[in-house]
Amino acid sequence: MAGHAIVGIKSYGYDWANVHGLSMAQAADRLVRHGADWVLVQNDLDPLPGSAVDQRPPGGGYSDLAFRQLLRERGRRVFESTAVFFTPDEPALVPVGSDGRPFSPTSWYIGICPSDERYLARKAERTAEVVERFDPDGVFVSFIRFPGFWELWMPETRRADIVEYCFCPRCLSLFEQATGIAATVAELTGELRPQWTAWKCGLVASAVRTLRDAARSVKPDVEILVNGFGLGGDDFGNAVEEVLGQRFADLDPVTDHYELMFYFQIQRRDPAQWIPRRLAEARRSTHRTVLACLQGGPEYLEPEFAAGRRDGEITDETWRAALRAATDADGVLVYSWRDLLADEARGGSRVRALLDYRTGDIR
Repeated sequence: MAGHAIVGIKSYGYDWANVHGLSMAQAADRLVRHGADWVLVQNDLDPLPGSAVDQRPPGGGYSDLAFRQLLRERGRRVFESTAVFFTPDEPALVPVGSDGRPFSPTSWYIGICPSDERYLARKAERTAEVVERFDPDGVFVSFIRFPGFWELWMPETRRADIVEYCFCPRCLSLFEQATGIAATVAELTGELRPQWTAWKCGLVASAVRTLRDAARSVKPDVEILVNGFGLGGDDFGNAVEEVLGQRFADLDPVTDHYELMFYFQIQRRDPAQWIPRRLAEARRSTHRTVLACLQGGPEYLEPEFAAGRRDGEITDETWRAALRAATDADGVLVYSWRDLLADEARGGSRVRALLDYRTGDIR
């Protein structure tokens, strides 16, 4: 929206109803009060898999359609969210790692091989159905990557300890068809690395194109927002391209906007240093909208993640530092709304900082 930085809020989960007792109208008003220009929502037609957010829909007459209508009446832009290569229900799409082993789910994350055309066709059909039913301003294409639980990659993580996917027979065959090269895993991760990375990045971009085309077959002006990373070329040996398969040059023709996930507490980074560096790199690579996605509350504090030595809280000063660091972005996204609701219940200092960011007054 003109005149101020964009503020988007990921309205994942239903804490607004199940915990805070808000009606749909009250929730829509609260999102406006929190400065939301864009609201990223989930729907019952293409539900998001369970993750760290409780996604049980509320009772009491809740309706996806009615909630969206209330947001539109208040001038908010609505993006429907779809989790692309992440599902617990596709055992035939278990990826194969560079270590020769099948992917084993870690905590909530279940990545799948991204090269199956039948799976993508079903996803595209569902995307078209979502656009037909909800008439959104945009579609948020999340989990659009080769498998990788990047949230566990800490500053001390060695690239050699990151298992790369996917080396299943289908992926190897498709690479050979595309390049004319029959290669081993060792060759693909060695002397053929540039060709392998280019194929992976092209495959991810092609999947975005398929979903975009499906959405625009229903609504020609619907916008695409791609779920990207706060990782740059010098992070973990350019793992953002080589492991995850995302490259601006490939994605630019098929998307309108990017979010870059700067989950500073999760990955134990200093937002004041990390965010400006990565934003500068992104600005050199794309002219699309770039939004910095900031986590609103601490995550991965369960005993199984103790090795990460994460801070147990995000202080108000760290939150403001992250917002200040994002001033060169076109705006910010907040993951997730439940954290802002909890903050408001404590006095609303982070909501006030977010509103300051929106108007350019963050200090």
